[in-house]
Amino acid sequence: MSDVSKDAAAHMFGDAMKTASDMTTKYFASFKPPALPEMSALMEMQKRNLSALAAANKLVFEGAQAIAQRQVELMRRQVSDVSEAVKTLNSSVDAKDRTAKQAELIKLAYAKSVADLKEVEDLMRKSSAEALELVHRRFVEAMDEVKTVVVKPIGE
Repeated sequence: MSDVSKDAAAHMFGDAMKTASDMTTKYFASFKPPALPEMSALMEMQKRNLSALAAANKLVFEGAQAIAQRQVELMRRQVSDVSEAVKTLNSSVDAKDRTAKQAELIKLAYAKSVADLKEVEDLMRKSSAEALELVHRRFVEAMDEVKTVVVKPIGE
């Protein structure tokens, strides 16, 4: 390669490097980083999240207490029912009569037990649904807040 063509190639290379450098400078000069959310807004949002979780946990705990209390009440009633059943069965002398009373008492005890189970199940469902609704509402609010905080330009 001649000296002239080496000089021309070097000149062309230098021009290309300058053009690339100018383009890079312009690109980074026009580059604006994404807005960073304000830390205070994020902290407030987290406080509301934790508050909602605490409230949901309180609902679950209160629901568990109500269920436990109701189960104790049902157990007491069942013990009383069994005592009454024993008295009723002991008052009958006739075997056929005793068998008929026993079948009726078993049927009645079964119906009460099913009703009691449904009642406890309803208490559980209600407690869980209330807590879940509270968490769900807070989640939706938090996502709206995130959009507002993240989209907000720097310096506002």
